[in-house]
Amino acid sequence: MSTFPNKKFRGHVYSFEHLEHTSIEILFNNGAIKVKIFVTFGSHCFTEEFKPDTHNQEYVYRHNGELRAFDIVRYECSKKLPNIINNMANGTVYKSDKSYTYVSHIQIASLLGEQAYSIFFSLKKRNTINSELSEIHLDMYIKSAYPCSLKSKKNAQNWRFKGLVRQVVGAF
Repeated sequence: MSTFPNKKFRGHVYSFEHLEHTSIEILFNNGAIKVKIFVTFGSHCFTEEFKPDTHNQEYVYRHNGELRAFDIVRYECSKKLPNIINNMANGTVYKSDKSYTYVSHIQIASLLGEQAYSIFFSLKKRNTINSELSEIHLDMYIKSAYPCSLKSKKNAQNWRFKGLVRQVVGAF
């Protein structure tokens, strides 16, 4: 069962199994320390702001009390998110207000060529007591993702994703 209800749009039914909760692991100190990152996704990964003058009822997508508009391009891009997340360990991330931005370059069938795809996420240490000190848990929430160039403030701090994980963990 998907976290998100299916969406019927223009005669097709779209499902969201690709956005199920998942996890990734990052190893430090030659595998002596394992950081497990639990990943969840928001509906902004496949919806956009609902505009009554632009969108009709067919676009309506409601989730957790929020009214949004289903976006077919964001949906198609979101199918690539699990693979991108699994491979971002050595990628560069940027500080963007209270969250972080990661940019991937992906092929989008409905658009010509390669597109920059920005992923906006938060990363926080999980408040759990783990008797096994060699494993640390973090929560990663993918707030939004859509085709666009990097959006970061001028002189925004950037570092490798693994460096960000080290900073959030704060233990080593």
